[in-house]
Amino acid sequence: MPRPPERPATPPLPPHPPGTPPPAVVIEENKGLVVVGDGNNIVFQEGDYAVTTGLGELLPVPPLTTEPTSRIFGRDALVAQVLADLADKGAVQLHGDPGVGKKAVAEAVHTALAARGTRGHVLWPRTGADTTLDSVYQQLTSAFFGKKFLREVDEPALRAGVAQLDAHITLLDCPLGRADLARLRQTFPGCTFLITSRYATLPDSSAVHHVRPLSEDAAKELLSAELGLPLGPVGLQNLQFDHVCRVTGRLPQRLFQYAAFIKGFDDWRARVDEDSHDRPPPVDPAQLTPVHQAEALVVALSEPARRVLSALETFGTPLPAVWFAPVTGSPGDGDCAAELHARRLVVRHGDTYHLTGDAAEAVRRQEWPPADPVAAAKGLLTAFAAEGTPPPPDAHLLLAVAQRLRDAGEWALALRFVNVAVPVALAAGRGRIALQLYALGKAAATRGGRRQEAERYTREEGLTRNLLEGDKAAAAAALLVLAPAAGQVVAEGGKLAGLIGKFTATLTTKAGATVAAVSVAAVAATGVAVVASNSTPAGCDEARAATEKYSSSSVRTSDDLATSYRESATELDAAATEATDTKIASALRGRADELRSLADTQQRDGDGLGPDVHPDVRAALLSSKGLRENIQSVQVVMKVCPAE
Repeated sequence: MPRPPERPATPPLPPHPPGTPPPAVVIEENKGLVVVGDGNNIVFQEGDYAVTTGLGELLPVPPLTTEPTSRIFGRDALVAQVLADLADKGAVQLHGDPGVGKKAVAEAVHTALAARGTRGHVLWPRTGADTTLDSVYQQLTSAFFGKKFLREVDEPALRAGVAQLDAHITLLDCPLGRADLARLRQTFPGCTFLITSRYATLPDSSAVHHVRPLSEDAAKELLSAELGLPLGPVGLQNLQFDHVCRVTGRLPQRLFQYAAFIKGFDDWRARVDEDSHDRPPPVDPAQLTPVHQAEALVVALSEPARRVLSALETFGTPLPAVWFAPVTGSPGDGDCAAELHARRLVVRHGDTYHLTGDAAEAVRRQEWPPADPVAAAKGLLTAFAAEGTPPPPDAHLLLAVAQRLRDAGEWALALRFVNVAVPVALAAGRGRIALQLYALGKAAATRGGRRQEAERYTREEGLTRNLLEGDKAAAAAALLVLAPAAGQVVAEGGKLAGLIGKFTATLTTKAGATVAAVSVAAVAATGVAVVASNSTPAGCDEARAATEKYSSSSVRTSDDLATSYRESATELDAAATEATDTKIASALRGRADELRSLADTQQRDGDGLGPDVHPDVRAALLSSKGLRENIQSVQVVMKVCPAE
């Protein structure tokens, strides 16, 4: 059986153009972590970014969850062998084609382990995302430490954090190659692993088991048990077991579906007469393929179940039953989970329902209209705003709904939805989905004629990308803009210049570096490098110099901050006087007016912190506020002065 490729090697750097200096050497240490010190990372919680210091404490490991599974047939020996291999070798892999029953075997193993008091976690792949070793580390960090990190987890820190961990881990539908599985086991040396995969990739081949379709006897036993018929000659003859085994391929899910079709045959025939717009397949069970059977089962569904099935297919995301109604927009649709499961059109894992492949194809063949993204968006927005909302659904659902809103031209609703969806995705640790949502928001704002919102989405997408994927300097600087309080922590209590200077030494040529700390922060955060130009417009050098004079250490009181604003306004006014380009002069004077207004407000209203706040805390908050406004000034200058 062919195997998937291992993780590709890092491609060599392309040669730099002749006549130009070679790119600066990038020190590897600069890439991984956001702040100085091992194991730190970024999370999004309570509506804001925060820097975590290390992984924190291990959470209590819960008892291994078990499903109320149906009896498995013909697999008892395999389950016993897997249990023995887990005890002896520590890791077992079940591989085989989709639908052969790997998960059913895993669930039977979980039931046996749970009966022994085993604790651990079962992890599914993230919907709409590639499974890599880094993504598995993120999921395991979330499970064992409760941290939904937005950047890659530091492997040595994780290995140290779980050194004494004794738990079981099951990875379902895991495509990791041999090298990655070997590293995973080295990182979690005290844990046992059960892995289901399409291909055999576990380094220890003696603990790899190929799961094949059921034997003919086991298939007949399963179907008879589902139908409640004895294994007698009459039952065998009437059900034409040979035909059943042939059309289902002896795959357990298709055998369950066949039994559901036989049991619901009368209901299906009655439904055909009522719903003429559906196009049912032939009625003779002997003529039906598994997909035709699924079509027949789909036709016989109640309207609520139809809506849910359509939503599962349209948005391509498994859902807990509690989210059925918000997604369909119909309050009573959450009660149809049992109907869908009884028809074997979905499979349940935990509290989440997954659409089967045959059911998805049946929905497409029926040519039902797709689920309404407007109803889904409004239902989700209402649910997110309500008190006592259950844990959010998979963040992939938010992306799918936003994409459908874009396709429908619902620009205003798309903007509202993206504004709410981005924080939900970030809180779930799904940074890539957040970036895609930003792009959709930018497109919706542009098509809707909202220029300022389009610019905001463009800016925030760039900042967030640097925060999630950039090197240390870019991430630290982006954090200063997106979350100034957290950024001050990164800047070691306001000593920004020293830290940025340290980062600048390892920046790539592409990122570039400027001569002043705040300029570096703003430039790295926005992904734009300001460099000297052969023909710098009049007033630009003076404007840059004005932004470089800000010093956070000089701000300790509200009056200090007001004075700082006024000084910057005066410097920008002077730069505007030097400018000969009216666009530059107008932008600089406008920003100067804003700063004077901020100074008046600051002096009039004070800091609003009350008399009991420690002076150092007051100074930190005020200097963060001043730094944020100075970065805004840098961005104003960057918009009108040359940049590469």
